[in-house]
Amino acid sequence: MNGSPGATVLRDGAADRPGPVSAVPSPDPRAQVTDRAQAAQSDHERRVIMRAAHRLIGRGGRGTTPIEDILRAAGVNRRIFYRHFPSKDALILAMQQDAANLVEGALLAAVTAADDGRAAVIAWIGELLLIGWDPRAAREGWTFLTPEAGLVDGLSEALEDTYDRHRRILVDALARARADGTMPVAEPEREAFAIQAVVLRCLERRARGRIDRPYAAVLDEITAQFVPPAPTSARR
Repeated sequence: MNGSPGATVLRDGAADRPGPVSAVPSPDPRAQVTDRAQAAQSDHERRVIMRAAHRLIGRGGRGTTPIEDILRAAGVNRRIFYRHFPSKDALILAMQQDAANLVEGALLAAVTAADDGRAAVIAWIGELLLIGWDPRAAREGWTFLTPEAGLVDGLSEALEDTYDRHRRILVDALARARADGTMPVAEPEREAFAIQAVVLRCLERRARGRIDRPYAAVLDEITAQFVPPAPTSARR
């Protein structure tokens, strides 16, 4: 009878019976609190080091800033510094990436909130240009124009990548404006290069103290140069 179908069914059924279920241990709330506290402390250390580096490197002297000066200004020791950054060059590159990400997020938010494509283009111009009139953002942006930052291997490539990422947002806004009729003859790729170049030039001149006009006046001038009035059919 061992070879009968019934016997096979019995054996299969026995094999399919679930075995004892092992209890899954619940996460230890105390460990979770500790992990969050450590993550917050790590982020705080990273931020204070970056802020100190911005202050010191942003002074724009001809020499280089010793790591010891950054440590002293940040109130951390070498062990903490090297826990986050393998070198001062790595620190500067991380600072640039953080700044690039913040600006990218702000540009995306600004163009997404715009009612139409033309408004999105103006929002992009205004958001990027605003850096020059925001004291903290302008001060931190100046860091990457200093001779010391210019010596960092890989910074030029990182900046070019940043410009490309930011410009893609403007290209999309111009394409939207062409599609919705608010800028029907827009040439997204070509115009995005031109607009970005002008805004970046204004930011550099502002950082060097060569533009002291109000933000609104400069924004209006750039807008008038690149953004035509909305067609009557596209106006609400």
